[in-house]
Amino acid sequence: MKIGIFGDSHVPDRAKEIPEEIKKELYSCDVIVCTGDLTGEEVIDFVKKSGKPHKIVRGNMDHLDLPKMESVDIEGKRIVITHSYQVMPRGDKEQLFQIAKRYDADVLLYGHTHQQDVWQEEGIMFVNPGSATGLGPDGKAHCAIIEIFENSINVRKI
Repeated sequence: MKIGIFGDSHVPDRAKEIPEEIKKELYSCDVIVCTGDLTGEEVIDFVKKSGKPHKIVRGNMDHLDLPKMESVDIEGKRIVITHSYQVMPRGDKEQLFQIAKRYDADVLLYGHTHQQDVWQEEGIMFVNPGSATGLGPDGKAHCAIIEIFENSINVRKI
């Protein structure tokens, strides 16, 4: 099972669109997840057009009718999705860990920092896909792919 994760696209507010190479990676997955700060319906339309199952959460810049947090069980793994704008300072690993524990997550997907990050603590995988439109510190568009196979979780940063 392949899960494509992206976030912090800020389309159309700060970027025109998600780059084709990121779209291609996400469309190759079985499930698509957005960690928020899409800022416009265009990104929701892009995800729906894929025809894939999907989960989208609201970021601090979103004024859309989306949930603040979602969870989904895939291949026996509980995946919790949040933008993490409630975490101060941004990306604080201890607070992210507490959120994951509170929701019994095997994987916590989060955004808000615009910086790609993958780490593990006490058997929980944490994945921030970075900015899908290059609004992060390195200026490059990023996403992440999680593959769950036979109880193992592998993350590929793009």
